[in-house]
Amino acid sequence: MESQKPPAGRAGRALLSGGMMIAVLCGTAGTAYADGPDDTWYAPPSSVEVSQPPVGPWPEGGTFTVFLCGDDSPFDRCREKVITPKQKRALEAKLRAMPQVTKVRFEPRKEVGETAVKEFAHDRAVPAGLRTGDVAQAFTGTLRRRADIAPFTSALRKVAGVGDVATRGGSFWAGKADVVIRLCGPGDEPSDTCDGNDPATFRDRERIEARLGTVEGVEKVYFADVEHARRTATFTAVSRDFRSAQFSESYYVRVADRRDAETLIDTIKVFPGVGDAGLVGSG
Repeated sequence: MESQKPPAGRAGRALLSGGMMIAVLCGTAGTAYADGPDDTWYAPPSSVEVSQPPVGPWPEGGTFTVFLCGDDSPFDRCREKVITPKQKRALEAKLRAMPQVTKVRFEPRKEVGETAVKEFAHDRAVPAGLRTGDVAQAFTGTLRRRADIAPFTSALRKVAGVGDVATRGGSFWAGKADVVIRLCGPGDEPSDTCDGNDPATFRDRERIEARLGTVEGVEKVYFADVEHARRTATFTAVSRDFRSAQFSESYYVRVADRRDAETLIDTIKVFPGVGDAGLVGSG
């Protein structure tokens, strides 16, 4: 979706009253944003072009995390058993020999992320108390084709010493953008930047876009609507049904240098209408 244009050229004019107009004419208003007594306001015109999401490409493969049974394992499938060194070697050999696997890496302390907790929510072999931040040994890697995800998951869950398997399709935005700015949505908790009831307003978006136009290193800005967010989430999660889930609009920003990303995040996350901001992940 292209960034909406305000009626009667509002983005290009200062709708000001009295003292605020004098401040602008004298050059003292800077880039301030102000609401007037008659609900007039000023935002500097944005120099950034906001585009629709690209049509593609969509990732062809997927990613996996094979969690291993260990001491204090959070996975019921382990039944208080710990994977043996022999089982671990056999599992690694199996992974490296599978033609659908393109990369394998062992991680001695892999944190169970929020997405994995959600994916495991309907798995009866996983405890209801599984929490984000639980830690287990794991093998992580990539799969060659999206079609490999389901059979890979099913096969690896049957291997001795495996606590569970989390698989995901690739991220649509990986390689296209560096920073995601998720706008406030109806499901957000009240905060300094979200009121907890309504999505970000048109005024919020104008202010955000104006600020993006002043941040050094910003090369490209995309705006993704709710339906695009639902489509990309469904693609990445593969097996989850998001038809009844609530999503928010987002900006995706490409920067000239990855080091500029953290500066952008710190700058924009305090703006009204911003639910959260962070780096774009790979899956």
